[in-house]
Amino acid sequence: MRFKGVVGVAGAVLAGLLVSSVILAYFPEQGLGQGNSDIWVMNLHGTLDATVVTRYFDQGGNPTDGPGASISPLGNASFPASSSGLADNWLGSMVLYSNRELASVAELHWRSLPVGDGWSGAAYAGYSEGGNELFFPGIAKTLFHRTIVTIQCVDTTDCDVSMTYRNLNGTTVAGSPFADTIYADAQESYDLHDPTLNPNIPTGLPTPWYGSLQVTSANKMAGVMVVHWARGYAAAYNPIVPGTDTVIYFPAVNRRNFTGDWTGPSDWQGLTVQNLNNSEITVHVEIYAWGGGAPVLDFYDDIPAYSVGLYNTRYGGSVDRSVFDALGDIFVGSAVVTCNMPIGGLSGGVRFPSWGMAAGYQAASSGSNRLVNPLVYRVKSGAKWLNYSTIAVQNLDPNNDVDVQVQFLNSNGTVGVGFPDTIPANSIAAYSTRYGGATYEPLGTSWAGSVVVTTDDPAGTITGVIASYTQGSGGYVYMTSNNLIQP
Repeated sequence: MRFKGVVGVAGAVLAGLLVSSVILAYFPEQGLGQGNSDIWVMNLHGTLDATVVTRYFDQGGNPTDGPGASISPLGNASFPASSSGLADNWLGSMVLYSNRELASVAELHWRSLPVGDGWSGAAYAGYSEGGNELFFPGIAKTLFHRTIVTIQCVDTTDCDVSMTYRNLNGTTVAGSPFADTIYADAQESYDLHDPTLNPNIPTGLPTPWYGSLQVTSANKMAGVMVVHWARGYAAAYNPIVPGTDTVIYFPAVNRRNFTGDWTGPSDWQGLTVQNLNNSEITVHVEIYAWGGGAPVLDFYDDIPAYSVGLYNTRYGGSVDRSVFDALGDIFVGSAVVTCNMPIGGLSGGVRFPSWGMAAGYQAASSGSNRLVNPLVYRVKSGAKWLNYSTIAVQNLDPNNDVDVQVQFLNSNGTVGVGFPDTIPANSIAAYSTRYGGATYEPLGTSWAGSVVVTTDDPAGTITGVIASYTQGSGGYVYMTSNNLIQP
């Protein structure tokens, strides 16, 4: 039995993208550094061990067997690039085979960047299954942004893919659709800045250019989009697989302008809403403060066919920036976007002026009664925090509080810390292994494990996102972020 991705059935195959030790291509004037991918896997079975074996595929579809592991019930394990046995400058994909249901996260690391302390990172979730259509909104080609889209064929036969690029107003870029063939289990990457990576991209686009990409194939695909900032930031995003969802949820929305003029420490969020339809739609955006209650901000916006709506809490975007003044200067909350037609969404956040502080996640289209993530940190050396994680959980019920049980699990699956909590209607709760005080001290200061959040609500009314912070060698940090996984 074959299975690709984050969660699935016994006898499964789990796939990850962008497993690399390649030196990435250049910005117009500066490089991106050397990149590696480390894969973290969690056994979702509560009583039985999981046997996991790995296989790597280069871009020609050629397999190389990798290491294996036996993972305790609800335990986790890592498959770092340093243990893969792959040669330098290798680029490809990874597939994990297991007799149990799994969850997985890929951590991407870049070193030797020509800015800041030279460190950056991002993360994304693996896949339970592919799709025949993928949307990548928010692609940027500027002097300050670079977007690399990676598509993996997660089928038993090669994928003939068709790629349509669109401008922000939804018009099709000349030359679309662009065609390519991706070998079974292999991947191809596309960079508008660098046609030598793969020539099947539009040429002659202006700089700056912003838009989106729609990819279709008769066979199943998966993908990831990585955005690099010239300052050293990076964020990774899982693509949108079109469905019938008319409501999407953003568990983390920030607007914090600590100095009042955006020149000092600050962070902000960009919400991208993808119109998945060949006609104009109207979306209703509601933003809720921590604690719930009525929305602090709500507005409507029209999005052209196959276009995107951009809602940035600092810069505005598709609406005037003054719209977000209603959030004030110290805002942490969540958002709900509704429409009468199918939509999808991504969110990206930036923290200034820290080098490397950016993160992204995919908007959720539904809730669950169980959320997991295979990778949570609490690592400290003396007074210096090296790695820590914050989990944000959103209650999707607009009228009722939800009771949750939060468990931080050790790598062997045992409970390191557990506690109950209640999240108000239309609100979020956050759990930080650094700022949560004595609650998390039993985990120690050299800890990497997983987290499980559950509710007895049969409707499944929670979703969430996790952010992890890594200390760089020069005193800077980078942040990775991705969705909590719904088994």
